[in-house]
Amino acid sequence: MQTARPAPPSVPLCRPRHRPQIVTTTGAPTGHQLGAPVPALVHFECHLCQKATVPSPSLAIAELRWTDPDLASQLIPISHLARARGAVLARMPAAHAA
Repeated sequence: MQTARPAPPSVPLCRPRHRPQIVTTTGAPTGHQLGAPVPALVHFECHLCQKATVPSPSLAIAELRWTDPDLASQLIPISHLARARGAVLARMPAAHAA
């Protein structure tokens, strides 16, 4: 399940009149190991730009990926979010995910 809320005014816009959102995703993605913990992951996205940050369990990291131009490699097409989320969860140690 995903819940979205507008990014706060302190977060710079990607472009004028765009409205980036903070999205929290809960629940296991398709193919995730049954019974393995699944923490909520957060990402920023803009549907007008069709860009999103790589998901993270930390809102602070997601915001940094959105606002820091040096982290442009952490921006992906929105269509790649499901795959990126699965990859993040697969790399996450079980102890950290709990």
